[in-house]
Amino acid sequence: MMALHNQQGFVAQRNSGGHIRVYVAMRNDEDWHRQAGLDLTDTAAVRDAILDRFTGWSDRMLGFITDTDTGYVNRPLYALPVPHTWTHAPGLTLLGDAAHLMSPFSGMGANLAMLDGADLAQALIDNATIDEAVTAYERVLLPRSVEAAEGAAGAIDDAFSPDGAAQVLAHMTQHH
Repeated sequence: MMALHNQQGFVAQRNSGGHIRVYVAMRNDEDWHRQAGLDLTDTAAVRDAILDRFTGWSDRMLGFITDTDTGYVNRPLYALPVPHTWTHAPGLTLLGDAAHLMSPFSGMGANLAMLDGADLAQALIDNATIDEAVTAYERVLLPRSVEAAEGAAGAIDDAFSPDGAAQVLAHMTQHH
């Protein structure tokens, strides 16, 4: 579930054991809490600061902030620049997030990591030397990574834009 507006929102995710994890998401500087003079271990102060950011939101939505007794963890999202490539190094390569770290907003991270592993394994089977295999794998990996990373960067930019909900809805209806 996502509720988005004005570069912030809530993202809920079903986890194992019947639990739902809700992320309070805001587009801001990585050290926003330090800039605001907040100690992340001061749950009440962090809660008040976040509530202030979500002024005007429905009380039902604000319950995601207020109806918890757990603390807050600052979890910035990081991504490699798009396109991310590297100079070939004989016998050495990257796969998974090491090769294409991107925001989770494309939903492709785990899928790409598994596909990378399968493609590298196939390249090792199909090629006479490790270096030939790595070169063949990278010829497949790098273009695929660029496409997925562009999609992830666009998706997070859309979600945390001033009209995020409309942007995400337009994206979903266009592609699905």
